[in-house]
Amino acid sequence: MEELEQNIKFKLLGYLLVSTIGFSYLVFIRNAGISVPIFVIIQFMCLYFLMPRKKPLLLFIPIFILSLNSFISASTIWRAANFFVTIALFSVMSLWAVGDFSIKGELLGFIYKTIGNSFKPFRHFRIPMKWLSEINKERSTTIRRVLMGVGASIPLLIIILIVLSAADEIFARSIDDFLWTVSNLVRMDAIFRIIVGMIAGFYLFGIIYIIYTYKAKYEVAIFEQPMNGDLIIINIVLGSILIIYTLFVAIQFRYLFAASGDLPFGLNYVEYARRGFFELLFLSGLNITIILVAIWLTKNQSNIGAKISKSLCSYLCVVTIILLISSFYRMSLYSSEFGLTRLRFLVFGFLIFEAIGLIFTQIYIIKPKFNILAIYSIIALTYYLLLNVISMDVFIARNQVERYFRSGGNGIDYVLTLSADAAGEISRLYDSDDYNTRQRVRNYYIRIDLDNDGWRQWNLATARVGRYRRLTSEY
Repeated sequence: MEELEQNIKFKLLGYLLVSTIGFSYLVFIRNAGISVPIFVIIQFMCLYFLMPRKKPLLLFIPIFILSLNSFISASTIWRAANFFVTIALFSVMSLWAVGDFSIKGELLGFIYKTIGNSFKPFRHFRIPMKWLSEINKERSTTIRRVLMGVGASIPLLIIILIVLSAADEIFARSIDDFLWTVSNLVRMDAIFRIIVGMIAGFYLFGIIYIIYTYKAKYEVAIFEQPMNGDLIIINIVLGSILIIYTLFVAIQFRYLFAASGDLPFGLNYVEYARRGFFELLFLSGLNITIILVAIWLTKNQSNIGAKISKSLCSYLCVVTIILLISSFYRMSLYSSEFGLTRLRFLVFGFLIFEAIGLIFTQIYIIKPKFNILAIYSIIALTYYLLLNVISMDVFIARNQVERYFRSGGNGIDYVLTLSADAAGEISRLYDSDDYNTRQRVRNYYIRIDLDNDGWRQWNLATARVGRYRRLTSEY
């Protein structure tokens, strides 16, 4: 058993070394591209041989999808968020590996557990050094004595070098040349990358170390037992807000959806339709929260009051869908007038996935036994993964360019701020009759940074830019 434990230590130390070198060389570099998914593949291969249970490695599917963003897209909008989402997925993977993860459990408590688990690897940063010192204590003592000797020599060497440099000009120049050569060899950015790589390596080591040293502890369940709410209060609250919503929905069908009602003085149809979007979006989120709380407070009750609550929640769910439709319609009118932007594109996608969530919310109202928050999390993760692999800049540029030609040459300022993902759509502006527009397109391609340090920065979006940049000489 002792030999097996020693073997595990060597394996984990090897994983630490691979992770440190891999992160500093493949991930933490300027304009990292194809090297990021390669690092994830290396991580998967290492963990496949290290993990006692293989099923948690299924979480490498979303992790790999997130890493593809660096390879297929030149936009950096998701890079920071992907880092934290990946940490959360690694945390869930470690919980799953030790049997502390269940989709059937109460998700609010699981979120708390996941966040806490993501900080645990920091506690184990000293473990690898401890293991290394235990491998050969005599050699460790010798190394410590050597380091102490070097530390004591440095102050004396500095004093002697200063005095000798002051005494001899040629010697001083020789020392300056030597220090200049050393400074060129030892680059600060390389040192910084190595330090960050070591932090990442020690963190990944800590995650696997937790799996091997996990001991089940009794934990008080959070939010396990729902309260029995007062049905009279709940139904009065639901009924009151539904009266207001019913009036609002009636106005939507008369003025917005039908587009045939007489608007009050001073309002035109487009101006009326494109106002109030964010307010409705906020209310849709508030309504979902009200539904979840109401069902949580009443799901253990089966009397007539509880049935009324379910009916009111179902009606509120229908009303919320109408609010989403109204929000979607308002945003589409706004976008048709002013064109797509990143925010508007994200909002359209969010509304679609929120509508999918409302379908499951209606099912939850009828059968409140499954974990609705887990369903919401899966829907949110799916939406986020799609945003990483679908280049929204392409859709935005296509919409803006078509709008430019339809409107007779207005509004290309925003499209020329997009990433290299939009280069193909922006190249269509070379067909413009306006010389100033074609010149601005040339400047757009010139501004795109195509410089890289080698294969690690290779990116599909920037690789295509060179072809469009060559078109500048033809116009």
